[in-house]
Amino acid sequence: MKVSWRLTALLLCGCTVIGCGSESESAPEGTTPDAPATDDGAGSGSASEESAAVTPAPAAPAADVDPILVGLLEDFEDLPKDFAEIKSGYEAAPTDAEKVRDYVGTMEDLGMMQAQRGNADVAAVAFARASTVLTKALDAGVDMQAGQLPAVVYYNHACSLGKKDQATEALAILNKAIDNGFGNVEQIKTDADLASVRALPGYAAELAKWEAHFAELQKKYEAELAQKALDDLKKGQTFNFDFDLVDTDGKPLKKSDLLGRVCIVDIWGTWCPPCRQEIPAFVKLQDEYSKYGFQMVGLNQERGPSDEANLKTVKEFKANASMNYPCALVTDEVIAQLPKLEGYPTTLLIDHKGKVRLSSVGYHDYAYFKAGVEQLLREWSAERRANTN
Repeated sequence: MKVSWRLTALLLCGCTVIGCGSESESAPEGTTPDAPATDDGAGSGSASEESAAVTPAPAAPAADVDPILVGLLEDFEDLPKDFAEIKSGYEAAPTDAEKVRDYVGTMEDLGMMQAQRGNADVAAVAFARASTVLTKALDAGVDMQAGQLPAVVYYNHACSLGKKDQATEALAILNKAIDNGFGNVEQIKTDADLASVRALPGYAAELAKWEAHFAELQKKYEAELAQKALDDLKKGQTFNFDFDLVDTDGKPLKKSDLLGRVCIVDIWGTWCPPCRQEIPAFVKLQDEYSKYGFQMVGLNQERGPSDEANLKTVKEFKANASMNYPCALVTDEVIAQLPKLEGYPTTLLIDHKGKVRLSSVGYHDYAYFKAGVEQLLREWSAERRANTN
């Protein structure tokens, strides 16, 4: 049975992959200011890292076959018809944002698929065409509302140019990627496809400009996260929540023992990628704010065959991750206290009186939790001052 090319593109490339449009050993993508990692924590390396073997160079195309489809037709019989419909839809309405996104995104996916197969020259054609169509639409004032797609398109085009030693052209396109939201300066510094760009006499000056730009974006991003945390605290849903457990070191872990401290209680699992992604932020919070009256707690919902196996899993994970706060296996009774368990991680921010002030679901960055913890610590400090006057 033949698999849909759309499914294959999604599985191999993802819909917001940056920097895997070549065979080089590109560095994994980091977190951009707009997106923690997706809350899924997924990055991407180079095409060659994900491809088990390079396929033979595709045969010359038939006259009526689009060049960027060459080498894919035998595996995806639905591709020519689908691509023709997408292309004709764009050509009929080149200023329709949805049609532009569909056409540009499809060419990007096809370029990624070609790169995965080792067909770098064909991939380069797809990336260049996607970049040209995107630029034409943006110059025409089309409101793309395309998320990371422009950054993906321009970055991969820059990489394909860089591989061909068209460094000056690659630098110009790379600046377009940055202007459209690309935010990983470390990848630019290490991506093998951009070696020719880094060799340009003006690269150092450009890098300094980019780093300043990224620093400003990061500052703005953190300020937005902090404000969101404060807004969420104001409208946070409160509910009764208690636990009396034994932590992974065999010590009591009770909510009643934490009264008088601001707490984060993280309900998570070692099997959960966004849960794991948050751990460094929680370690940092515990390290920086414990002296001011903060305590981090992890409650684990594991999926092993027994409590013994789950306990072993958590203890090993804690040791490997250098976690500096207690964890315990959560019980069904504790979980049942949540008004609604919508996903993992579910993280509770609890004030010094033991009141749940905020319940969040999914990955959040350090700046978000930092702002919430600092606000509750300020409230506690203000209350102490008022009581002594």
